Amino acid sequence: MKELNILIVDDHILFCTGIEQLLKNLLSAEVTVCFNPIDALDLNLSSFDIALVDLDMPEMKGFEFIQRAREQSMNTKYVIVSMHSKPSIVRKVIKQKIDGYILKDDEMNTFKEGIKSILNGNQYFTPRLQNIINVAQPHSSKISPREEEIIKLIADGLSMKEISEVLHISHETVKTHTKNVRSKLNLDSRTDLIKYAIENLLV
Repeated sequence: MKELNILIVDDHILFCTGIEQLLKNLLSAEVTVCFNPIDALDLNLSSFDIALVDLDMPEMKGFEFIQRAREQSMNTKYVIVSMHSKPSIVRKVIKQKIDGYILKDDEMNTFKEGIKSILNGNQYFTPRLQNIINVAQPHSSKISPREEEIIKLIADGLSMKEISEVLHISHETVKTHTKNVRSKLNLDSRTDLIKYAIENLLV
């Protein structure tokens, strides 16, 4: 039987040390830990059966890492492991068809069962997120990729004119997208948009 090969991408050393030993013991797995997602992209990702990825890392957010990692290895399963349980983040995991979402303070058996379920071809969410999933699924397409891109650029401090130049769209189109986003999210100002971007790990 092939030995399970797991990658952990997380900048929290204490968490990584603990989960590494537990996965080795529970699943008899070979575990590789990478504290920097940029360095992890240099690994042979196709050699891993599953990657456990933190959401909030300073060099690169978990969503971006998974997007870039999938370009190298579509066969590897990718799982978000995070303390965050915001509905907007759950929606994004569903929308991007990421293989799983486990909370960092879940029971170890949840990690074990989740990993086994994902390797069997299922999408797995920790049971503690089920109520959020029930609410999030009907609204999983609330923000379009273009609108999310504009939110990120606003949070980066770009003006409407600068955003139009970066995205090669008209100033009026940027204004329309921004107005639509604020309406969808019920936000009143640019400051609220920036706060939303920070809270939902878009920047």
